[in-house]
Amino acid sequence: MPRTPAREWLSYTFTMTTEKIRALLLAGILIPVVYFGLLIIAPLLYPGFSYVTQYASEMGSAEARYPMVFNAGVMLCGVAGILASFGFFYAIRRLGGNTLMAALTGLTLFLFGIATFMGGKFPMPDDRHGGYGLGLALQIAPLLLALALWRRRDLRGFCIFLLVVFAVMTFFIAVMMGIGGLVTRANVGLWQRGNALAGFPWIGIAAWRLRKELLL
Repeated sequence: MPRTPAREWLSYTFTMTTEKIRALLLAGILIPVVYFGLLIIAPLLYPGFSYVTQYASEMGSAEARYPMVFNAGVMLCGVAGILASFGFFYAIRRLGGNTLMAALTGLTLFLFGIATFMGGKFPMPDDRHGGYGLGLALQIAPLLLALALWRRRDLRGFCIFLLVVFAVMTFFIAVMMGIGGLVTRANVGLWQRGNALAGFPWIGIAAWRLRKELLL
């Protein structure tokens, strides 16, 4: 069948080149940058906001002076999560990782992206704000990524880092769910910030490392 301009365009569009994968992974780097940027900027627009006693989502509630600033940023993180999910999947496969673990890693990030977007689209106290719990899938993402790349001996140190992240994330989510009775209304903000520090930076670090490996 002869090659036509339309066929060539379709072939280029749906062929996942290294450049396209690295572009998708940029979205993963963007997630922690945007989220922690929001934690710095949004409180400045919410006089009296407390990092110690209030949830981050309260910066997007009706009580905030400019809630759309926080909510728009959260939705951006959601879109970035969705894009990054494809980048992670294709990057893992390109690096010779396990196909099933690659798919599951991508799926967890995709669900996280959907839930995060919903968190910005439907501010507190909307029942949909929690994304129906889909974001909890992110908890196992570092474990799945470590398993996906474990066969690569040159990435073993990176995989161990991911396993440590998984352990720390597990600790924080367990505490946030009430285990140990450590979280109270007087300190919930601090614990949530700790949970974010455990759960977001690694995405950017992993995306950066995968982008780097794709060039080797």
